[in-house]
Amino acid sequence: MRIFNNRNKELEIEMELYLDSLHNASLLFYEGVKNYLDDDEKFPVRVYDCAEYERQADEHLKNIKFILYRYNLVPDLSADILELMDVCDDIGDISKEVLLDLQAENPKIEEDMKPLFREIAKISQKSAEAVIGGVRFYLTQMRSIDENLNKVYFYESEVDKLQHDLKKLIYQGDSELEYAHKLHLSYFIKKCAALSDISEKVALVLSVFQFKRGI
Repeated sequence: MRIFNNRNKELEIEMELYLDSLHNASLLFYEGVKNYLDDDEKFPVRVYDCAEYERQADEHLKNIKFILYRYNLVPDLSADILELMDVCDDIGDISKEVLLDLQAENPKIEEDMKPLFREIAKISQKSAEAVIGGVRFYLTQMRSIDENLNKVYFYESEVDKLQHDLKKLIYQGDSELEYAHKLHLSYFIKKCAALSDISEKVALVLSVFQFKRGI
């Protein structure tokens, strides 16, 4: 049984646009981190574009809430849908926040640390992509989302391992960085990995809703 029908097509379209905006923000998060590490001149453009997609996501979320409350289209599921949409919103927020912090604070990242930073950003983005795909399936296709959820949990675990490896490199490696510099780098490790943590949070909410619907 589909959540949506022809009567609430407007709501379905808004949700698709919302998820598209979040997905694009997560892609720009990864591209932006890569650009920053490579000292690429495209970095400021990535920051701007990511912020724009996050803004668009916020607008679509407002429209979703308005449509749900105004027309009461799916009364049995409105609360679940709103909770799911709200928790997804953090994907866009953290994607934008990381790039803005990189732009504002301009941390100096050592060359031997860049591959791990890049990998953390890459797998974090894959985690976001997997959970957004799971949300799409839950909302529109009513098929099992177990494969997407398992990917999210796997990616989050991989990011945890990479975080640990990078912290060991910072604190136990051969570099003679000042302690304040090490703390600054640790802060950005946590920020880059936060996208996978948020994706896991969305996945846990989604798994509960899947169980409730018996998919």
